Amino acid sequence: MRPLPAPSIPVAALAIALYGAGVAGVAACSSAAKGDAEFPDPDITPAPANPDGVPYPTDNIGWTARKGTIRGDRIANMAFQGYADSNRAAGLKTVSLADYFDPSAARYKAIHIQISATWCSICASETRATVAAREMLVAEGAVLLQVIAQGAVSPNGPSLADFTGWMDKHQTNFTVLLDARAKRTAPLGVAGFPFNVLIDPRTMEILTANLGAPTDVPKYVRLALTFVGQAKPSY
Repeated sequence: MRPLPAPSIPVAALAIALYGAGVAGVAACSSAAKGDAEFPDPDITPAPANPDGVPYPTDNIGWTARKGTIRGDRIANMAFQGYADSNRAAGLKTVSLADYFDPSAARYKAIHIQISATWCSICASETRATVAAREMLVAEGAVLLQVIAQGAVSPNGPSLADFTGWMDKHQTNFTVLLDARAKRTAPLGVAGFPFNVLIDPRTMEILTANLGAPTDVPKYVRLALTFVGQAKPSY
């Protein structure tokens, strides 16, 4: 499938659109039932460079998203356990954000991170929408990452059954990662679920970081695709 052409939008207007990117929904109530044992989630050292050997940026690292024309921080290089492209047969892999650092946007033109909980009905709705849009968005250059932070019981991290059961239930077709109790991603301001983040892979700048689910997943991801297609890198 060929990528759709990006609409021509003035960069300043596009930056404002990113800043005001609308999301709908708030965290749902968790179950009071006792959950299974949490899946082990040890700290992992991230890959220091991208697949081409280009070191991940170390300057301007932080957790603040772009605000209009004021550039955002570069997101920290984090590493997760997970299933790349939901391929469970290949086993758990280590996935680093450095894997998607692409200064020339030759491979990737946007990174969308969904931080979710398996008890969250709104997360489930967003997941279904992302599954449906995956082929189209990947063809346009988007990276789709889902990070599972909580399992069936808040605030516990997911059990193995929560983690794989979620993938089976929603027939996920993108990369699903583990971040128990949001121990890596919490500094982004994760106060509930779902929590959505858009990243510019050229610089790893945080373009948006929002609580709630997009009303239209493809439209939301295309904000970043269009920004990267039209705006100069911020760093």
